[in-house]
Amino acid sequence: MLAKRALSAAVIIVLGLGLVVAGGWVFTTGVSLILALAAFEYADMFNKGGFSPPKILLAFLVMVAAVASRFSNREVFSGVLSGAVFIIAFYHTVRFSKTAGTAGMDFAAMLSGMVFIGFLGSYLVRLRFLPDGLFWVIIAIAPAGISDIGAFFIGSALGRTKLAPHLSPAKSLEGYLGGVLAAVITGYVSALIAGMFNPVFSGIEGLVVGLVVGLFCPLGDLAKSIFKRQFNLKHTGTLIPGHGGVLDRIDTWLWAAPLSYYLIILFLLK
Repeated sequence: MLAKRALSAAVIIVLGLGLVVAGGWVFTTGVSLILALAAFEYADMFNKGGFSPPKILLAFLVMVAAVASRFSNREVFSGVLSGAVFIIAFYHTVRFSKTAGTAGMDFAAMLSGMVFIGFLGSYLVRLRFLPDGLFWVIIAIAPAGISDIGAFFIGSALGRTKLAPHLSPAKSLEGYLGGVLAAVITGYVSALIAGMFNPVFSGIEGLVVGLVVGLFCPLGDLAKSIFKRQFNLKHTGTLIPGHGGVLDRIDTWLWAAPLSYYLIILFLLK
């Protein structure tokens, strides 16, 4: 299992860096497809729980919302998000006679999927199109990914105190603190490396972003676990060997991206 996780992580890192460096529409399209896969898995969890939100429709709407966040005019994204709500409402109204037993929950699942994945995920795209966005994406998202690794190893070795025993029994306070430390170090090192290419950056930016991401992004994983516990699932999917589904992999990114975005534009942009 550890070998599978390591190999999958290596592939994710290479593909992710390729998208980030490419930027532009390549990055936007890649992130949109990733979010669409996560949205498909999100709706599929409800399907496995006996409900019937349309997986393909949610994936499509999330993908369109992510693409819309590429435009600097925020009204484009707001309009797409509003349109998605109208489409979801129309779909469930028309289909009510065939899904009356689950229609309310199906409707709610679609709306929550648009917010949890479509809205929060849009900040992954917005980060890349900030000034010096290539570096900001790495400084923001790398700590979220590495914090998972730090939490896993520290938790496995030293974990004694349960962090959320009813929601995620395997997670420990010691693992959480190890993840925070890993995130801080990763952010600091990422910013130092960025400074080699762009004098705007020094280690301090990464230290701040890494600390905030390390402290709060685990909530993304715990929030997703609510649905897995609700439907008695171990993973959101099976696409990534050793990790589970796409949503299992990006759940912390969905918190790291908006947290970092506002931290950067309010306090760190020079």
